[in-house]
Amino acid sequence: MTALAIQPRPPAPALTARPMRAIMLGCGVVGGGVAHRLPASVRLEGVLVTGKRCDLPYGVPVYTDLDAVLALKPDLVIEALPGGAFAEAALERAVAQGCHVVTANKDVAARRPDLARQAAAKGRGFVYSAAVGGGVPVIETIAKLVQKGEEIDRVRGVLNGTSNFVLDRLAAGESLGTAVKAAQDAGFAEADPSADLDGVDAANKLALIARTAWGIDLDPASISRQSIRDLPEGLPAKAAREGKRVRQVGHLARHAGGVHAAVRLETVDLDDPVSRARLEGNCVVVSPVRGYPVILSGKGAGRAPTAASVLGDIKRLCAVC
Repeated sequence: MTALAIQPRPPAPALTARPMRAIMLGCGVVGGGVAHRLPASVRLEGVLVTGKRCDLPYGVPVYTDLDAVLALKPDLVIEALPGGAFAEAALERAVAQGCHVVTANKDVAARRPDLARQAAAKGRGFVYSAAVGGGVPVIETIAKLVQKGEEIDRVRGVLNGTSNFVLDRLAAGESLGTAVKAAQDAGFAEADPSADLDGVDAANKLALIARTAWGIDLDPASISRQSIRDLPEGLPAKAAREGKRVRQVGHLARHAGGVHAAVRLETVDLDDPVSRARLEGNCVVVSPVRGYPVILSGKGAGRAPTAASVLGDIKRLCAVC
């Protein structure tokens, strides 16, 4: 009797998910850092250019008209525009069109909690980890603590790197104008440094942290702020002589009546964690009701850390879609 040779069953073809079709709005410092490092699960199908064009992967179409790039009907919109009314309008349209959104735009994300709610109602993500802390995982860490059932009591930290740079220059005896010019030349400060100096940038970030920690929407404009412009002359230099530093510190604390939020200028000891934030660095202390504080520090601005945070949001979004 001849034995029959049993042939092995051929393996079933692997099921591969369709890549997420994406467009990117803006092609500046951050956009350029994101475009070349997108995961294989994302296919970049177009980039909207509003100014100087960054280096893009070969073959990616470039657009100058928002209508045209949104007509591609992407699954994902990566927003890397400079900010302002055009960026806000573009994000509104992306959400209305039913796209997932990843953005580092702290101003719009903080002022427009309705965009996140609208996206969620459509089963879409509106994520903005890069808007707080750049490469420092502030939003991500707080979200994980909340998911684990931890109750956040308070958050305190340096949330704006430009303020460190300017305050340290003042401590060295420079004038405010000279310190700001040096920050602009170093790429830390915008042409209009008001948001950094006056605490507006930090207030926006506090609003996003409060939303993540407690599900509470704060109006950033209602958060009390102290401006570096109003510092008494010579105070940073006096603090330095005494072995201390002046820092722009954001505060959030939960209480029975809601949330207290403020951006203050404080003279801190060198063993205070927030005193360690230098140049573009951020340092944030997250204190749960139970357990030990979590200290997060690192570069809060710049192409590499901000692009890495945007990419982290994209990868997490792909993992759940």
